[in-house]
Amino acid sequence: MSLDRVARRTLLVIVTGVLLAGVLVASSAPAGRAATAAGFDGYKWTVVSISHDGKTTTVPGKYSVFLQFTPDGHFGANEPVNYHSGGYRVTPDGFTTSGLASTLAGYAGHDRVVLLAVSAISAFDNEAPVPASVSGNSLTVTAGSYTLVAERDGRQADF
Repeated sequence: MSLDRVARRTLLVIVTGVLLAGVLVASSAPAGRAATAAGFDGYKWTVVSISHDGKTTTVPGKYSVFLQFTPDGHFGANEPVNYHSGGYRVTPDGFTTSGLASTLAGYAGHDRVVLLAVSAISAFDNEAPVPASVSGNSLTVTAGSYTLVAERDGRQADF
C-alpha cells in the first residue's frame, strides 16, 4: 500500500470515529438536557396567574402553585391539593409530558382559586403538546384551555 493510501484510510477511520462518538454522546443525553435552549429547565416556577375562558385570575403565593423542570428531564406541578409528576421532553414550541402520576387527595371546598389551579394543573396530559415560552424571568405555558404565567423561583436540583 502506498503512503497516500494509508494516510487517507487512517484519516477516514479517525473522522468516522469522531462522528460516531458525537452521535453516541448526543443520543445518551438525558431527556431534559435539550431543555437548556428552551430556558425553563433547572428551575422552579411559581404560578402567578391562570387564564381560562377569557378570564385571568391572580394566584396568590399562599396557594403554592408551581411547576418544576429538572435538568435531567423530570417534571413536577403542584396545585393546592395534589402534586403531579412525570417526565418531560422539550419540543420546538414548548414541551410534552409523559408518565404523569399524581397524589390522590380530594377537595370538597369551594375556593375558586383552588378549583381553578386544580383544573389547570390537571390539564397537563401525557404526550400532549404544551406550548411554552420564556421571557426574562417569566414563563408562559398553555395546557389544554388554560394559560399559566409563572415567575422563576430559584434553581431546581435533579430529583
